[in-house]
Amino acid sequence: MPTLPKLACLLPILLPLMPLHAQPLTLSLNEGGHDIAHEFDACLADVQWQPAPALNCARNAETRWEEEVERLGARLDKVLGREARLALESSRAAWEQGRAADLALVEAYHAQLAEAELGDPDLLPVSRQLHRNAVWEQRASYLRRLLDGLSESAREAP
Repeated sequence: MPTLPKLACLLPILLPLMPLHAQPLTLSLNEGGHDIAHEFDACLADVQWQPAPALNCARNAETRWEEEVERLGARLDKVLGREARLALESSRAAWEQGRAADLALVEAYHAQLAEAELGDPDLLPVSRQLHRNAVWEQRASYLRRLLDGLSESAREAP
């Protein structure tokens, strides 16, 4: 099957990842998004969305998002006061439980798609991985916004 029809089959699966409004989500001071997202897009372009290599690109991106969440959490932990650090730890524990539930949903959702034979079976693993990545990317975005807020507060202080 040519690549374009495969991408068309993937579109209905990826629609839940699309934002409902046109507000961009940036994760760093880079105007166009986070470096991980740029590297992932470049990787997909290099492999021309071929299913197996695209899945490898997406898995590598998940590893990078996991590392980014850890890095941002550690940075935030260093700059917060005692009470805020305790709140961060509670937030982290709650997020980890939520993450496990979200990832279980991703697995069940894609299992149901496969069982119902919806979408291109070669691209379903890529779709599953993209949904997994979104869970990590959202947490990184949240932590980045918290850090950015502290940076802005420090700049505004006399």
